[in-house]
Amino acid sequence: MSGALPVHRLFVSMKRICIIILALCLCLSAAAQEGWVMETSSRDNYNGATMANGRIGVVTDDRPFTSRDIVLAGVFDKEGYNGVSRVASGPVFLNMELTVDGTKVSDKDFTGWSQRFDLRNAQLTTNVELKGKASFKYTVLALRQLPYNAMSVVEVFPYKDITLRVDNIYGIPQEMSDVQSSFGEGAQLVYQLNASTRTGMHRVSSSSMFMFDGEEPEVKRTEEPGRDGMCFSVKLRKGEAYRFALVGAVCSTQDFKDPVNESKRLTTFAYKSSIDYLLDNHRAAWAELWKGDVIIEGDPESQTDIRHALYQLYSITRDNCPVGIAPMGLSSSEGYNGHYFWDTELWMYPPILLMNPEAGRSLMDYRALCLPQARQNALNHGYKGAMYPWEADTSGEECTPVWALTGTYEHHITADIGIAMWNYYCVTGDKEWLRDTAWPVLRNIGDFWVSRAVRNDDGSYSILNVVAADEYAENVDDNAFTNGAAKRVLNNVTRAAQVLDHKVDPHWKEVADGLVFTHNADGVTMEYTGYEGQVIKQTDVNMLAYPLRVVTDPDQIIRDIDYYFGRIDPDGPAMSNAIIAVLHARLGDPETAFKVFKKSYTDKLRPPFGVLSENANNSRVSFATGLGGILQSVIFGFAGLEITEQGIIQLPTKIPSHWKSLTVTGVGVDKKTYKVENPDYTGNQR
Repeated sequence: MSGALPVHRLFVSMKRICIIILALCLCLSAAAQEGWVMETSSRDNYNGATMANGRIGVVTDDRPFTSRDIVLAGVFDKEGYNGVSRVASGPVFLNMELTVDGTKVSDKDFTGWSQRFDLRNAQLTTNVELKGKASFKYTVLALRQLPYNAMSVVEVFPYKDITLRVDNIYGIPQEMSDVQSSFGEGAQLVYQLNASTRTGMHRVSSSSMFMFDGEEPEVKRTEEPGRDGMCFSVKLRKGEAYRFALVGAVCSTQDFKDPVNESKRLTTFAYKSSIDYLLDNHRAAWAELWKGDVIIEGDPESQTDIRHALYQLYSITRDNCPVGIAPMGLSSSEGYNGHYFWDTELWMYPPILLMNPEAGRSLMDYRALCLPQARQNALNHGYKGAMYPWEADTSGEECTPVWALTGTYEHHITADIGIAMWNYYCVTGDKEWLRDTAWPVLRNIGDFWVSRAVRNDDGSYSILNVVAADEYAENVDDNAFTNGAAKRVLNNVTRAAQVLDHKVDPHWKEVADGLVFTHNADGVTMEYTGYEGQVIKQTDVNMLAYPLRVVTDPDQIIRDIDYYFGRIDPDGPAMSNAIIAVLHARLGDPETAFKVFKKSYTDKLRPPFGVLSENANNSRVSFATGLGGILQSVIFGFAGLEITEQGIIQLPTKIPSHWKSLTVTGVGVDKKTYKVENPDYTGNQR
């Protein structure tokens, strides 16, 4: 046949095709791995990563077999008898001490230290070596499928025959009191520690058990002065790998009437599974979350940063968990006392809502549960409707320290919550939720702002005596962001009433249309009446354009950016530049947007895993609020996504010249994919 290739040429052609396909597969595999793993071999200035599952946060440490803290979501006690509330830490049940051939091993005895942070599987693995004896690898994870459980998996590789003893010695927070412990119950060798929080508001119970592959060694109680726990010993043979795990749970009276027995049940439940079963289900749960992803081609550094930010927000939220999220997530019991601010609704919630609407609903359900307290708070201050606290905990009451004026005057939080609730309806179209859960909140928020606004002689309306979003501005009138947020939420309340066929209060629209915004001679929007160009803590006016969409004229947006960008305090919190980046991206200037986007966080990353601090000179780390801003720069800026009453839409947008493409997957309830490609991409990477 004249068209047929000779056999040897056909073989060569097929071989070349196979090589090309193999190379393509390897490239795709490399691209798929990009941005998922963070590694270090340096312990300098170490800031631990947080392994969290929305209910508990395990803060890791550089010391082998040690965790620094376990933070409990939604569990509060007073910071002191005369203080406000503070989120509680629980007993650290994952700590272990090793003894090899009769000698207790200390931190300085280990060599070859390295850590690997696997974002895809939400686990941190530490590798160490005991010279001449064995190498060790242990992995810490907060089990995603079991919200009150965490686990550490240890793998030992003996270089010679050794005897290994492992003790599980709890770390007990200093503020805990009335500490009691027990070990063993029938055939279940459970170690348990029970204690009271700072002032006794809650009892916290933590239980743990060892798990083994194959034959189980004898587990007994550690009974030595100052060391209460459980232990086992095993003889290991040279070259034969050995694996075991430590699994536990922590429960409190915040969530359970009987946390003592519940923590034992949950620990036993995990123990009766296999190690691999727990790992597989944890990874499967995270694989489901990662269907919502942000993929950047052409910029590996930004890819890792964005995926790390998304991991952090996924790890501190979950569905069917109606609590708020603190500015420091589940990384600290001290950062702002673990209270819930506008950080939730304005900064962290928008990307969560798009990427994981179920978790977004939990955040809104929490605010709905606190409506009775918000109504009482409004009444206490002489207003109608509902006035939400500036700092909140699970009580729903105001928790701001009394010395801070924000708790008395920073009222825009009430509008922020209403805007967030309306956005949940816009994204999901869940009319039943809007009617049963959101509407009572929205109606009361509308009534609050009508009672809060003051009618001027010319028929306009002012909101007087507030702390601005720029918190350097205290007790000012007609703050731009406060008025803008009130205007936006009053319009949302009107639309909600129309959607539900409820009666529309004409005062909602009257006040919304009449709210005052002042401008200087150059047309710049003034932050408040009498503003004279002072340094501002964080962006305020610029948020009228995004996320409020009160200002839509491009010339006005640029005018306001040019005026305020240089007035933002460089030591302010890591959020302002994220808003400016969104605006530049939406205005069609992706290069400026990228510079501001990087400026928003790069000088605030802490080693070794890029944990974000609140500002460049602040020791508070894992600033989840700033991470929410970073994600908004990409999702709502470069990707151009927008929440409208018709659902999620994509605005015309451009990406930085060195990005080949930007893809956002798993968006909304329909899990849609949105992509922006760069037609001028040349392969040049930064």
